[in-house]
Amino acid sequence: MAENYFGLIEAVFVFGLAVAFYIWQMRDLKKENEKARRRAEEAAKKNEQP
Repeated sequence: MAENYFGLIEAVFVFGLAVAFYIWQMRDLKKENEKARRRAEEAAKKNEQP
């Protein structure tokens, strides 16, 4: 009986890995964008000073 569910279990596992990878990449991208924004603000502040 359990043999009938191996395909479904594998599909759920693969889909779960894909979703986890997506979440991981989105969090990393958000962090990198925040760092870039901070660097740009610091550069703008340096350029304002005479």
